[in-house]
Amino acid sequence: MTEPSAPKGSLQHRWDRLEGKKRGFNTRSEQYAKWTLPYLFPEVTGTADTTERQLSNDSIGARAVNHLSNKVVTTLFRPQGPFFRLALSATQMKKIEALSQGSDPAEVATLTTKIEKELNSTEREAMEYLDMVAYRPQATYAAQLLVATGNALVYHPKGKPVQVFAMRDYCVVRDLSGVVIEIMTRESKSFETFHPDVQAKLRSEKKDNEYEDTTDVVVFTRIFLEEDGKFHAYQEAGFVQLDTDGASWPKDVLPWIPLTWTLVRGEDYGRGLVEDYAGAFHAVEVLTQSLINLAGIMGDIKFLVNPASLVDVTALNNSPPGSYHSGKEGDVVAVKLDKNSDANFIVTMIERFEKQIAQAFLLNSSVTRDAERVTAEEIRIQANELEMSVGGIYSRMAMQWQGPTANITLDHIGFEGVQQGIKPQIITGMDSLSRQGELDNVRMWIGDLAMLEAVPEDIRGVIDPLKFAAYLGTNRQVDYNKFLFTQAEIQARQQAQQQQLAQQEQMKAAGTVAAEAGKAAVQGSQNA
Repeated sequence: MTEPSAPKGSLQHRWDRLEGKKRGFNTRSEQYAKWTLPYLFPEVTGTADTTERQLSNDSIGARAVNHLSNKVVTTLFRPQGPFFRLALSATQMKKIEALSQGSDPAEVATLTTKIEKELNSTEREAMEYLDMVAYRPQATYAAQLLVATGNALVYHPKGKPVQVFAMRDYCVVRDLSGVVIEIMTRESKSFETFHPDVQAKLRSEKKDNEYEDTTDVVVFTRIFLEEDGKFHAYQEAGFVQLDTDGASWPKDVLPWIPLTWTLVRGEDYGRGLVEDYAGAFHAVEVLTQSLINLAGIMGDIKFLVNPASLVDVTALNNSPPGSYHSGKEGDVVAVKLDKNSDANFIVTMIERFEKQIAQAFLLNSSVTRDAERVTAEEIRIQANELEMSVGGIYSRMAMQWQGPTANITLDHIGFEGVQQGIKPQIITGMDSLSRQGELDNVRMWIGDLAMLEAVPEDIRGVIDPLKFAAYLGTNRQVDYNKFLFTQAEIQARQQAQQQQLAQQEQMKAAGTVAAEAGKAAVQGSQNA
């Protein structure tokens, strides 16, 4: 690691030291981006590069990263509603009941309903705020960085569009437990965008070269956890310290959110899913290049001419189609390369590694078996298995991404309920997957109950249906008691049915009496 050239004590000096510790991560991230989406982490060339960045021979990497990142964002931040819920906790409900002792129960219920409506309104306001700051496109970009490189930094400036930093433009320091204690960012701003006082300081600091209006000035920002338990921000541009007005934030509303895909104990930066399958990506890249080379060789048509023949090769090359030449069959033959088996072998190997990538990145269509009849149930089960394979990611993202995003958003819209103990509850991600798993268990439990229909009637008569349902529910992990009637409810239903039958009998008897009375009246009038 080279020694920093910036003056000691400056933020650039601190940046240079932290930057030197992550060079290995940067180098690997460049390679992973080459296999997938090169623009996510391009190599540093020193000049502006506006050329095409498609560096891979195969598009499976780009398709995999794009698909999984969009799936993760859609699961974590669903477009049809909020990803968190604000609700009164059990402790708060008990406090309301204690304060409302002696009050009218109807008034207490009205108050609780009013509070819940206010909380629902706050949820909608939070989602509208995220739409205003263009959160979803930036969240997708952050997810792409996480999948490919394993790291991303999401910045929430209040009232402004969300920004996402790749690992090249930020540094982070964590303790052994993975808790962030320091963040540094690097940005470039045009000289003309600075305040005139800052411009004067920059010009006085840089004697040898005057700043032009379009000159890019690098701005370093350091966010450090102080002893007061809050993060404090410091900024520097061209060795000139900028005024941050003592900006500080509590841990739970820090607008910088450093994300990792998988974090190894003792490391400051995470590792992405592409790194886990680097062997498969490398194999696809090498094999695809071999297939391209082989295709070029097989497509290069060559002819052999018998040196003893009368064929004039020059005249043959320059002649129009359908012309006549002296010679006999066999004087000119095409060179045949028996490479079809080699090409088929390479294609088979490519398909093998692409299937591994497809399974890891939830490309369902690529792992569905090729058959004439693939049932919808088979596809659904397969999709659920793939979803559960990354279920751990949803749990981690709920803690390090969704939770902080909810807290920051509520803070930016001025919600003060957090101070009173109203915490946002994440309702997407792994929570929705677990609920889907419960529904699948119920669906299979009901399907198992249908097995009784296949049992012979004489044997079915000695089987207790409730005990059978309980046995299946236990093995399917279904809490069947939620939708089974209790003994009291069964008795109440039986009594209600008996009363209904009695009323029907009474009505039937009353109708019979009325009919008989009508007949008697008619006969009496006829006799009279």
